[in-house]
Amino acid sequence: MATAADSSAATAAAGPLNAAKRAVTMILRRLGSATAPLAMLSGVLIVTAVLSPTFFQVQNMINVTRQASIVGVVAVGMTFVILTAGIDLSVGSTLALVAVSTAMLIESGLSVPVVILLALLLGVGVGLVNGIGVTLLKIQPFVMTLAMLGIARGATFQLSGGSPKNFTTSSKLLDFFGSGEVFGIPGPLVIFLFAAVVGLLVLRYLPFGRYVYAIGGSPEAARLSGVKVNRVTLAVYAISGMCAAIGGIMTASRLSVGDPIAGNLVELDAIAAVVIGGTSLAGGLGGILGTVAGALLLAMLANVLNLIGVSPFYQLIVKGVAIIGAVVLTSLANRARTLRTAPSTTQAAAIDATQPS
Repeated sequence: MATAADSSAATAAAGPLNAAKRAVTMILRRLGSATAPLAMLSGVLIVTAVLSPTFFQVQNMINVTRQASIVGVVAVGMTFVILTAGIDLSVGSTLALVAVSTAMLIESGLSVPVVILLALLLGVGVGLVNGIGVTLLKIQPFVMTLAMLGIARGATFQLSGGSPKNFTTSSKLLDFFGSGEVFGIPGPLVIFLFAAVVGLLVLRYLPFGRYVYAIGGSPEAARLSGVKVNRVTLAVYAISGMCAAIGGIMTASRLSVGDPIAGNLVELDAIAAVVIGGTSLAGGLGGILGTVAGALLLAMLANVLNLIGVSPFYQLIVKGVAIIGAVVLTSLANRARTLRTAPSTTQAAAIDATQPS
């Protein structure tokens, strides 16, 4: 039989635990869908400083940003798609198709600006086909883009004959996409940040961005509000295809070769970066800032594991656990933020109820 002393002891023991719980809840309430991954990124940096001080050497940091840039650019386009509650599994194959096409076009003698323009149009074209399948043919985004994954990859192998296509060029423009620099800043990082800034501005300040969020929240409600749902969805998949094309140009430029197996599993890394960044697969919630943090987090994690000598097989396990942990933390942050706004809503309803009719 429990005594009063036992109850007092239990209460005293639970005191620190409850205080810690309240502290964590308060922190999570202040973390939004974008700031949660930024907090995780800061945590990884602290752990990295302890485990591998060589990580912060300038050359290694440059390598990390280069590794994050290709996936990051693709993830920017993926963010638009996922915000509409869609998915694009074809980005890796589109990247490979563009990389091979870029190499072959350059070797054919076309000027680099023309090649880049054609490569971007190719990516946009693939995205538009995905968008037409989703909007006009009413095919589920997962199924449509999965089919395009196979089509684009098969076309890449057919075009290249299954072998890498080497090319040579002295173009500084193309070199900027791969190994070039601007004031010591890697060209790919500049492209990534530029794409991220443009995406951020579009989603936050342009009507198109509001339409994207509205479609993700409820396509039918968006349609009834006057949003051209099919047009916006087409544009979103075209943006994803264009970002995949930019990734393909960057890949080809970096290695001076168009490899038909390039971009393998890039779609999964891009989706992981978007989800880690706090964008909901259900659509309507998230943004570019979190995606940038997610892409950097994945690149840093892979680099640190390599530096400390972790087996590639264990790296996959760690990466999977990290993705789960990031999603759980972001979910808790969003839930805590919802709980914070709930009392004010309840109070408003109570005040309305007291007003005379």
